[in-house]
Amino acid sequence: MHQSCSRSMVRPILLTLAVLTAAAQAYALDVIIPRDCPQERVAVAEDLARCLTQMTGDEARVLRRDAAALPSGPKVLLGDEFSAGIDRARLSRHVGYDGYVTRSLDEDTLLLCGQNEAGHANAAYGWLRELGCRWLMPGPNAEVIPQIAAPRLSGWDEIEKPAWVHRALWYSALKNISADSPEETAAYMGELATWMRRNRMGQGVPVKFGHSFLHVVPADEYFETHPEYFALRDGERVPDGQLCTTNEDVIAIFADAAIAAFDENPELKSFSLSPNDGYGWCHCDACEALDPPDARGTERNKADRVIAFANAVARRVKEAHPDHWLAFYAYAGCVEAPTYADPDDNVLVVIAHYVADQLRAINDPASKWNAAFMEHVDGWGAVSEQMFLREYYCRWWAPWPMYPAVAGDIPYLTTRNFNGFNAELEYRSEGSEIGWCLLGQLCWDPAQDPDALLAEYFEGLYGPAAGAMRAYFEILRESAATPELRARGGLDEIPQLFPPEMIARAREQLEVARPLAQTEAQRFQVERSVDAMEMMGAYYDLQSAIRDAAEEMDAPRRTRIVAEQQRALAVLDRIRGYDLARYWSTQRDGGMISLLEEAELLLGMETLDPWAGDFRKDTFGQQVVSMKRMISPEEIRWSGSVDNGYIYGNDARAAWYVKAEAPIESCTLSALTYDSDERAGWIEWQLSFDRGETWETVARVDSDTWKRGTWDLTEWVAGREEFVLAAHFAPGANTRARLSEVEVEVK
Repeated sequence: MHQSCSRSMVRPILLTLAVLTAAAQAYALDVIIPRDCPQERVAVAEDLARCLTQMTGDEARVLRRDAAALPSGPKVLLGDEFSAGIDRARLSRHVGYDGYVTRSLDEDTLLLCGQNEAGHANAAYGWLRELGCRWLMPGPNAEVIPQIAAPRLSGWDEIEKPAWVHRALWYSALKNISADSPEETAAYMGELATWMRRNRMGQGVPVKFGHSFLHVVPADEYFETHPEYFALRDGERVPDGQLCTTNEDVIAIFADAAIAAFDENPELKSFSLSPNDGYGWCHCDACEALDPPDARGTERNKADRVIAFANAVARRVKEAHPDHWLAFYAYAGCVEAPTYADPDDNVLVVIAHYVADQLRAINDPASKWNAAFMEHVDGWGAVSEQMFLREYYCRWWAPWPMYPAVAGDIPYLTTRNFNGFNAELEYRSEGSEIGWCLLGQLCWDPAQDPDALLAEYFEGLYGPAAGAMRAYFEILRESAATPELRARGGLDEIPQLFPPEMIARAREQLEVARPLAQTEAQRFQVERSVDAMEMMGAYYDLQSAIRDAAEEMDAPRRTRIVAEQQRALAVLDRIRGYDLARYWSTQRDGGMISLLEEAELLLGMETLDPWAGDFRKDTFGQQVVSMKRMISPEEIRWSGSVDNGYIYGNDARAAWYVKAEAPIESCTLSALTYDSDERAGWIEWQLSFDRGETWETVARVDSDTWKRGTWDLTEWVAGREEFVLAAHFAPGANTRARLSEVEVEVK
């Protein structure tokens, strides 16, 4: 080193000339990939070259080369095909499934590689992150690319391995529009996938743990010949509940299916043994014997029987595939920790943080609901070698600024043997992306400071407006200070969590931020939030205008409805221009579109006479029609939200008009009713023969029990040609019942 320095000192003129020559030339950097690498690596290499070009101002090229024919000059080698001299077995041990190596092979050559395509991609984006690049949310104007003279290629020797081996986000409800808008669906799904890949969240280890009973042992294939495979309920085997998990044939069918899946795809790490969504447990003597004594005959505390089933399958599978997992959801009736059972070492427990509280961290003492859930977490953590979290990081189209919960949850859960998350995003909404970004970083390294990550997020996205925007989001989180409130996903919670007065103050705070934003990207992000608050304001104002017009439709009220309708349409049009996912989320039932349609009806832009049979497409059966979009008396009001066939209510009626072509001879009603958390709730089935003026109760069902009920309505409706059927939900704070699969058969 000293000799080098002294040589340079005797040639100062030559050194100056060399620097000037280098400055005059474009900095050339090649990103090298193998000739026959998969297309997904080509996409990563092109993105890497794009970022390097943007950082330096000089073009970086993507070249396809063999390891034996590398070009001279500065280069980045992307892939383990170039990792000669690296112990592959050691690499596998140290990087896990999708970790990676960043290593300088010489002063001009940098190797980025994992042991598979996921690892190679993480290596590329991990290095870019070291250079200061950030992707803070999906979509445009959320990328931070620093300006540098040239990236350092020498002196790198690092191994990165994520703390959480599985990291996945996925849209659920938005997929419902895929049939109508396949190209747009592909666009917003691709946008999320690209963002996750850039944040080293490209799923992680491939696993399966979704609801599987109905897929592995489908009733239409097995029930007729083997009813004993299915749940015993009220003395009879039924095809639409859970399975009889003590049946040896059922255990064998699952073991064979798991072995076949692993044989076909050795990369697949787990096979799902998850019960079906909801309840409907088997009450045969063998299954009941596995439950704690106080849980027998109920729909709760079924963890012990599920573990016994999982262990029985896992032991058979382990003989053929000792390094694979058998996974199941700890959810609904089996979310409570087991009393005595202990999952085998190849059984993966995926606990669902469902109907608890997403407003606060799980270990936040201010949340009584999460305190109960924390007992489940601690109980499972005491017996499970590892666990995954099944989370819900955006449940509606309104604001979802739940990032403090993420900041607290990941470090806490890491201490409880959690090392994977799978988060359902029903929608994309204001503030949700902050939590998504924290998720990606903390699950890679839970020891990071969440406050520092949040500061980096706001500074990177908003620049000089960061402080004002942080204050804006804190306004949207003020409800967290009220212990009686929580967020678990029902649209009925929105007015409590984000009342109009709060939205107005948040909108005012955005006017503070507006002049502080300096760049086009920063102004874009502030305006996105302006649109979000405009949408919420238009939602409340349109609601108010329609409610007032229900009393009397005079000219001033008509003018007000038109103004609010046009305001809402303008906001939606702007959102559609830059955020399809957020735009489509407002198309769901209970959102802005429902109010716009109601406004059209009031203004006479569209006619709907429900009593004449003009019901659009809201049928639950051939002759049962939802009154959700009807202009109707307050007594026949919809329950507040509809979610994938479930109806949530709080002292509300969900009503359907039934009209027959001739006098009714017989009529039956069937429905599935249950709730996983509301032990005091109930549903009353009611009938009205004067179009909602008065009601008569015909049946009542407690909502803390899973029940597929069938009720004979013949004695009430025989001889009539029309009636209104309603489900009246129990009144009370946070009391919600659920029903689905409503069918009425009229003869």
